[in-house]
Amino acid sequence: MIASDRRSLVSNAIYSDGVRPIGLAALVTACLLLSIHADPILVAKVLWTSTFGSLRTFGEGLVRAAPLLMVSATLLPSLRAKIYNIGAPGQIGAGALATTVIALAVPQSPSVLLISVCGIAAAIAGAAVAFVPGYLKARWNVSEIVSSLAMNFVTVSVLSYLLSGPLQSDFANLPQSPALPPSSTLPLLFSGTRAHIGLIVSLIVVILLSILATSVMGYRLRMFSSNATLAARSGVNANRYLISLMMLGGAGAGLAGWMQVAAIDHRLYPGVADPIGYAGLFVALLGGLNPFGIVVSSFLMGALLYGAGALQIGASISPEITQVFLGVVLFTYAARPTAIQ
Repeated sequence: MIASDRRSLVSNAIYSDGVRPIGLAALVTACLLLSIHADPILVAKVLWTSTFGSLRTFGEGLVRAAPLLMVSATLLPSLRAKIYNIGAPGQIGAGALATTVIALAVPQSPSVLLISVCGIAAAIAGAAVAFVPGYLKARWNVSEIVSSLAMNFVTVSVLSYLLSGPLQSDFANLPQSPALPPSSTLPLLFSGTRAHIGLIVSLIVVILLSILATSVMGYRLRMFSSNATLAARSGVNANRYLISLMMLGGAGAGLAGWMQVAAIDHRLYPGVADPIGYAGLFVALLGGLNPFGIVVSSFLMGALLYGAGALQIGASISPEITQVFLGVVLFTYAARPTAIQ
């Protein structure tokens, strides 16, 4: 009976947080396209074929889904506890920076060792950046939303400085690092695509966090989420949980930065977190704060981000129309009665 009720609650959450906002956003976007004499069916067809038309394009959707899934999965526990880590862009930048520095420092290292060390360093760097707003919240009750946003500006400024000076490539006028060595590149999942092993890492993290949710620690986390005062009386260290949840999200964002530079860009740019950072939070909300939901929403978001680039050629529509779609989805999500309450 309890299991049945739980499945019902999960399905209702996915419907209200995901299916309904997407349906309304599709309707609004279609009306907008009709108002400018564009064909919504053609736009949908171009998006579909540009994403699922071949193994290569399908792989591009997976490429974009992997870091989104990592960010959203590690944000789930904190969002459930009503702790809002908005610092993913800065934490992604920190993870990407750590990956770049280590890969350029020891380019001749064995590939497996270098990839592993870069991944661990990226997670530590992201967690370190997230520690700051977590500590400020625990120590002085400073809003984690404001402090994590502030850390984004700090990290982006540091990246811009380094990539315009000490880390700038000698062969480029733009702010970017030298190319990373091939030994730091993440292995591919399928030949003929850019889909990489980072997707498997993200799925493993989702599974581990799902298992953790059923453990004693998961029970304490749920107690902390529902009533921090009662949890403290039961022996739960609220400040420790708060900081740990912030650092978990930071570690996931750092790993997303590792994926971005070690598998996609192969060098560091100031905008390495675009648009993964805030999109990861969006994916977590769209997935109904449910592990299965975020897997689906990560792939849908990744497919949409890739397919948007084909709209200009295939349908003579600006790819920015996808931003309108995402904006309506977010507005619909925020306008739910439960969100307003």
